[in-house]
Amino acid sequence: MGTQRNRPSTVDKLPPEVREEINRLRLERGWSIDELIARLREIGHDDISRSAMGRHVRALSEVADKMRRSREITEALARMSDRADNKMLRGTIELVNSILLEVSLAEEEGEDGSINRVSFNPLEVKALAQTVESLARAEKVDQDRLEKAEKRAAAKATAEAAKNAAAAARAQGLSKDGVAAIRHAVLGA
Repeated sequence: MGTQRNRPSTVDKLPPEVREEINRLRLERGWSIDELIARLREIGHDDISRSAMGRHVRALSEVADKMRRSREITEALARMSDRADNKMLRGTIELVNSILLEVSLAEEEGEDGSINRVSFNPLEVKALAQTVESLARAEKVDQDRLEKAEKRAAAKATAEAAKNAAAAARAQGLSKDGVAAIRHAVLGA
């Protein structure tokens, strides 16, 4: 990775709304360097050289690539879960995505004033992905345990309701067939 001087380029010195338009035209419409420079000249910014715009476009492209890779990692993490409705896992995945994006865009200043892009080790990314996978598995085990407990509680409540309904029916003098019908209606069996 190359280093850059710690001073703003002529493109960086443009007003924010102009930079946003340049970025939008490049990223969304795919304008070339020459088209971007021509647009700048139309709106009164003739001090931007082709090389300065080239550096800006390259840096913009690098950021877009890093964001795309970060999104791909997030999508891979999302595929690890069988449960698309798991809010905790989705939140964790989004957190991991933002961490990866921040790390991939991080810069560190060298002793000579140069700026170096900080990269991350693929093994660290793999370890992070495995951690998220473990969290997803643990969440699934907890969810399964909760579902089983809810089913047991519902079955117990239904059996108790059937018992109470049958007792109430007998107390009211219903026949055995009437009590059986009520019990069948409550239990479904």
